[in-house]
Amino acid sequence: MNFKHIVRTAAAAALVAASASASAGYVVLDGWQLQTPTTNTTNIGRLNLASGTAVVEQQVNGLGQAFVGAKFTETGSIYSLTYTKENVTGGGDFGAPTMLGDMLTISFSNVAGKVVALNPGGGFKYQFTSGTFMMSGIGGAYASGSIVGLGGNASSTAVIGGFNGDSTLLAMVLNTLNPSFAIKNSLGNNLAADMATGKVLFQAVTNNNTTGFLGTGACSFDPTKVCSKVSVASGGDAYLVRDIPEPASIALAGVALLGLGVARRRSAKK
Repeated sequence: MNFKHIVRTAAAAALVAASASASAGYVVLDGWQLQTPTTNTTNIGRLNLASGTAVVEQQVNGLGQAFVGAKFTETGSIYSLTYTKENVTGGGDFGAPTMLGDMLTISFSNVAGKVVALNPGGGFKYQFTSGTFMMSGIGGAYASGSIVGLGGNASSTAVIGGFNGDSTLLAMVLNTLNPSFAIKNSLGNNLAADMATGKVLFQAVTNNNTTGFLGTGACSFDPTKVCSKVSVASGGDAYLVRDIPEPASIALAGVALLGLGVARRRSAKK
């Protein structure tokens, strides 16, 4: 194996590694804007989510417990959205909630996922694999999109399966259904294109509390499996976040490109 082949192979491997990890970081957008048919709200730090209700159907074993690989589905709505004004760089904006001037709600359906890790203390980590949502208000349906990932934290007790705990998810706004609706950055630039491609995402962080056990029976998504069904109440916060490459990934990609350049120069001399 000659030097040219070694460099090309190493550079290609570096590019693959860089590509695989380049989209792992997110930065919170500050002071963004929300336009609806009834209002135009500026300087938003975060949205406050309240009055959320959902039904969770969780696959369980013979002991009625979730397990690694167990699937779940969830359907529900968040009925009250207010906002906290921008006052801290990044997350953590504080202060009394402020009304938006529009009765915004978010409904979600077809949400599915699975348990990916268990915690001896009772918590487990889960991953969202699919889901859709709709944002509506006084002017009707405003926007729709899809849930793209994340889930619960294995270090704390999670709600899926009937326990209380935290949930985090990311969502893409794929379609703007009302021409008077827009999500903009702090400069007033429309973010529709960036949100539709996943460059800008909603990140929702909610605290969930089980409010009732609805029974155990065949799973609606697979009649051969057994599921427990629970009702859930939730509330929390939602931020806009931008997907950014990690610095290490950028550096790795640079090394890969440099290696390819060296290989080309050596090839040209032969």
